[in-house]
Amino acid sequence: MREKSMRRRLLLLGAAAGALALTPQLGALGSLPDCWVLRRGAVAALPVSAAVRASVEESGVAALRTGRDGGVTLAAGAEGEAELTFRLLGLLPVRTVTVSVQPERRLVPGGQSVGVALNTDGVMVVGSSDLGKTASPARVAGLKSGDVIQRVDGCAVSEAEELSACLAAGRTVRLDVLRDGKRIACDVTPAVDSRDGLYKLGAWVRSSTAGVGTLTYYDPDSGRFGALGHAITDVDTGVTLPVGEGALYQNHVVMVTPSRKGSPGELTGDFFADARQAGTVDKNTDFGIFGAADGPMDNPLYPDGLPVAARSEVHTGEATLLTTVDGGAVRPYACRVEKVNERGGPSTRALVIRVTDPELLARTGGIVQGMSGSPILQDGRIIGAVTHVMVNEPAMGYGNLIEDMLDAAGAAGE
Repeated sequence: MREKSMRRRLLLLGAAAGALALTPQLGALGSLPDCWVLRRGAVAALPVSAAVRASVEESGVAALRTGRDGGVTLAAGAEGEAELTFRLLGLLPVRTVTVSVQPERRLVPGGQSVGVALNTDGVMVVGSSDLGKTASPARVAGLKSGDVIQRVDGCAVSEAEELSACLAAGRTVRLDVLRDGKRIACDVTPAVDSRDGLYKLGAWVRSSTAGVGTLTYYDPDSGRFGALGHAITDVDTGVTLPVGEGALYQNHVVMVTPSRKGSPGELTGDFFADARQAGTVDKNTDFGIFGAADGPMDNPLYPDGLPVAARSEVHTGEATLLTTVDGGAVRPYACRVEKVNERGGPSTRALVIRVTDPELLARTGGIVQGMSGSPILQDGRIIGAVTHVMVNEPAMGYGNLIEDMLDAAGAAGE
């Protein structure tokens, strides 16, 4: 009995020593999500070796396969959940992951240039100024750039004029303010501006913004869309704008300013000329804007849509970028996924991409402002969207993963 116990201890000590030698591989295991979502039919490579082995329960949901090269993959089968366990030397559990197999989701890829107009849910403070010799009441009360004033004495405000009307009496008022996603209250007493005799806060405020971006996808099942791939932020404060009212418009690109090293280019649009509204924007998140389409959004290049790629299916290599740089036609352009961020949580810079298409490089210099949201396709699937350009190397840029974008849309209430 003692011999058996001693052997077990020695085996565990050996396993622990082996774990120290396998630190890089254990680090790869640690980067796996607690819940690994795969679509039916997906196949994902596993970080296993002779020392670290894997086993899976519910083989009908997911199964292990060993290739001719000795590599082990996980194949998603029926919908449901399975438990994937990694063991050192096949004995000591070092990592357990829940595998969730979900039905394949299809979306219509975008690529169309769109105009976006947002009215904020309140008025945003973008700066403060003294009223003659009187210190700014807003600054004295503790208001900061990026704060969004949503109510004055309980009454909602959405325009600078409404805020001014609430201050006209000159008495102390209570402001309900949104700051860094949290609601706070502060009291402020307006002061008279000697230049016009009106009571003011001594603050510069903004209540709307507009710009050009690219549609990422349309979901025919829900009638909703996603665009831009990143948040719309205030140009002065960098704060994500809370949406009060927003609209998506069809946009006609009228001019392309190419990107050059150190100077990002841009697409100039004219979407207010015809004001052809395509949808209503109701969410502004780190991973894009989302809303309800006014009608079906078609892409003649992919009339039946494309499946969504799981995170595990995205890899370095050739890909395709859908975008619009001339008129209203969506065109496919060659690009390459240079890097896939396999560590950390969701990120708008999960992908590093390089434009390789000679025609697009000649026209735009690479990625320009207004291309944000352009869908990225690989192996017949939608894998993500363009988010940012690398200022010093405009042929390259960043992208998010479509899974992260859809998660943000769902978390936002889709």
